[in-house]
Amino acid sequence: MKAVFHHSNDDPELHDRVVGNVANLLDDETLDIDAVALVANSGGLELLREVSPHRERVRGLQERGVAFKQCRNTIAGTDTAEADLIDGVELVPSGVGELTRLQNEGYAYITP
Repeated sequence: MKAVFHHSNDDPELHDRVVGNVANLLDDETLDIDAVALVANSGGLELLREVSPHRERVRGLQERGVAFKQCRNTIAGTDTAEADLIDGVELVPSGVGELTRLQNEGYAYITP
């Protein structure tokens, strides 16, 4: 089973919720998880910035195999540089394009 989380909100409470949801999915022993990704665009960028208060939780999820992907279009519309992102975050051309590609590859779509 594969799952992709879509995160596009800048609300800090939703940042907390989405990383919690990802961890809960990984911790669910009734599921056989093959791959998990989180695609951020728009306000979701704030979760993946190096200065994010959730930085350590994101890193912990990366260590568990979660792929974090950031929309390059969002980056282009801000003062954020690639170097401002948490190490290991992959830039993708567009968040919606990446979500479409992953769903086409059989990923279940989850939005908290």
